Amino acid sequence: MIYKNDKLNIDGFNINFLAKKFNTPIYCYSLKKMKENISNFKRYFEKINPLICFAVKANTNVNILKEIK
Repeated sequence: MIYKNDKLNIDGFNINFLAKKFNTPIYCYSLKKMKENISNFKRYFEKINPLICFAVKANTNVNILKEIK
């Protein structure tokens, strides 16, 4: 998330535009940040080689689940 010209943006998308287009409330996710967080987690714990699991009930968005996979 970053402010650009005093407007909040997520991965280059203006939140005000998204809210007007899809109405509110709206859930916005940063795919870039999710991938970065997963990559960091794997890197920090690679010495112990953990089994990384994600509770599907924590997020039922199929597209996000595919990216996490």
